[in-house]
Amino acid sequence: MDAKLVPADAQLAAKRGFIRTTAQAYGTALAGGITIVAVSDAFQRASSGDWVPLVIAAAVTVISPIIAGAASYFSILSAGIPADYQPAEPERLA
Repeated sequence: MDAKLVPADAQLAAKRGFIRTTAQAYGTALAGGITIVAVSDAFQRASSGDWVPLVIAAAVTVISPIIAGAASYFSILSAGIPADYQPAEPERLA
């Protein structure tokens, strides 16, 4: 018997949740999370030799969406498949 700890359907739903949440978080981070003022300030500091703000801004922009996606992934694995991700029931013919 090949029993898995996490069913294949739950793994697939978790992967879909990870991709969806990560994409949404990147959209938020790039659209408004990092303002043009913060980016221009970071570039001005970098041009004068202080790279720390630019590196921190870039790291937050890149890493935080992945963390959000991972939270979604593990949430689905631990709580089960959300209703939106449930496999469709095949229609029965009468």
